[in-house]
Amino acid sequence: MTASTTDKITSTLTAVADTVTAATTDKSGLSSALIHYLEHNNNAGQETVRRHAEQHGLKSVVSHWENHAVVEPTTEDVVQKLLPSEVIDRLAAESGLSRSATITNLQEVLPPACRTDKVDAQRKARQA
Repeated sequence: MTASTTDKITSTLTAVADTVTAATTDKSGLSSALIHYLEHNNNAGQETVRRHAEQHGLKSVVSHWENHAVVEPTTEDVVQKLLPSEVIDRLAAESGLSRSATITNLQEVLPPACRTDKVDAQRKARQA
């Protein structure tokens, strides 16, 4: 079997598994894993997102997410530019989703998570 045939079979099986397990609609585990990533080590994950946003000309997009309570989902391309590949893989492993389902769900979960991170940081600063 060629690599492309194997890849096609794997992709098809992953899509079927994601559908059967409702992986593309269950975002709770992914949300928790993402918030942990963003806030861990003094918001190091959030700083990575901001740095990647600047590198890819997406600084205004992330700023919008941080400053607006309601934001639209983003795209697969933006998710992959803002989050390192190894982080996406880790979020997939932690949430139990396939990589594909993780990227799909991150399109909805990442924008408000950036806002949640900012709100939590502001709340902590007021309490100090």
